[in-house]
Amino acid sequence: MNLVEQLDHIFSPRSIAVVGASANPEKVGFMCVGNLLEAGFGGRVYPVNPGLAQLFGLKAYPSVSAIPGEVDLAMVVIPAELTIATIEECVAKGVKGTILISGGFREVGTEVGADLQAQLRDIAEGGGMKIIGPNTLGLINPRARLNASFQYTLSLSQAGNVAIAAQSGGTTAYLVHALTNHNVGISKTIGLGNRCNLDFDELVTYFGQDSDTEVIVLYVEGLEQPRRLIKAARQVTGRKPIVVYKAGRGEEMDRATLSHTGALAGKYELYKTAFRQAGMIMVDDMTELIDTAKALAFQPAAGGDRVAILSVQAGPAIIMADKCHELGLRLARFSPATKRRLKQLVSPLNPVDNPVDLAWKSDEFDACCEMLKVVLDDDGVDAATVAAVFYGSNMELMRAVVDVAKDSEKPITVCLDSPRGSAYAEINALEGSRIPTYPLPERAITGLAGLIRYGKILKGGGGGGGIRTHGSGIPEQRFSGPSP
Repeated sequence: MNLVEQLDHIFSPRSIAVVGASANPEKVGFMCVGNLLEAGFGGRVYPVNPGLAQLFGLKAYPSVSAIPGEVDLAMVVIPAELTIATIEECVAKGVKGTILISGGFREVGTEVGADLQAQLRDIAEGGGMKIIGPNTLGLINPRARLNASFQYTLSLSQAGNVAIAAQSGGTTAYLVHALTNHNVGISKTIGLGNRCNLDFDELVTYFGQDSDTEVIVLYVEGLEQPRRLIKAARQVTGRKPIVVYKAGRGEEMDRATLSHTGALAGKYELYKTAFRQAGMIMVDDMTELIDTAKALAFQPAAGGDRVAILSVQAGPAIIMADKCHELGLRLARFSPATKRRLKQLVSPLNPVDNPVDLAWKSDEFDACCEMLKVVLDDDGVDAATVAAVFYGSNMELMRAVVDVAKDSEKPITVCLDSPRGSAYAEINALEGSRIPTYPLPERAITGLAGLIRYGKILKGGGGGGGIRTHGSGIPEQRFSGPSP
């Protein structure tokens, strides 16, 4: 069985055993079984605990070997010292993958913990089984209604096109929650934990071939063999963008990352150079990661770095222009024909240069449509962003953005705030039409910058590092709106 087939069985299992299932609601073994059922997983779930007869109405089994039929995936939530026998039993059963949620291995920094993890790796590799973890949150696949984790809120995510592989369980949850709150759907998510015998390079290869995934997000703390990830990324970035956040940047962070997932952080500058050379899009913080992934999930890559700004208020337009300058993006220069047509459309009091001042016209749907079309049709414009503070009459402009964007091949982002949720309907309409919407001006430019960077990567221009920084995935069901 090749890697893709094996990971297909892990992300889309037909049967799951939960070793360490518990009837105590405070125990992780209870949460794992409950989350599988609550998410609506359609396969068979086998609680495993010799002290249980049943759980949630499901027959419990004393061991993995006692389960009738095949088991694709096992979740293991027992003490570290008991895992050797269980992993051996899973291998003998033919289990394709094991989510080892338990801690107490390499991350504790002791020789005993490291040796125990090495033994597990050898057993798993000898039997052709993958171990996710140990010390992991688990994984999800919204399309399969699979929440194989102890975090019930991951079931709130919707199916989409963004795949996540993270070295931290907590960061995994933060990423899924934030993308969900921003109307971005998830294809698959996995917390790698200590990376016993499943690592980033294998996930990148898999996500690169996964038809449900169009954008790949990585959260990396440290790697023992970074060249493997670089090699895998080079094979993928020409087809799908990879957005990577490297944490643990200072040498003093090595101790912290070692105690977290058992990995040394390493020299940040070396990582940054290598990741960018491989065509990955490096980001410097979680907000940039979310905003970039969101833009890539919704919009096509930009053909260049010339940006048009259209705003109802002058202040946000100035902020956007400053952010463009900071990120190395250029303000587009409109052609004489574009300026002539804009002069006929905008208020007589407003200039027709870039940024375009939409004041006094944002309540006129037809005029807004025409102004947007004129700007997007200009050959000197590669991408556009539209900004408006929430006000009832400004929503005609938002309707116009939805109407015009569907016929444009140039990427568009929107800045629209939503005091106490007042603009959720408009935001959901925009994002239902694949237009990423942000609550602040700078963030709309950050999202646009990600589309420009990936456009440069596709052209072979090394766009992963070409933009200066500080260092089709619409969900199937929408929530109330994006978080601030």
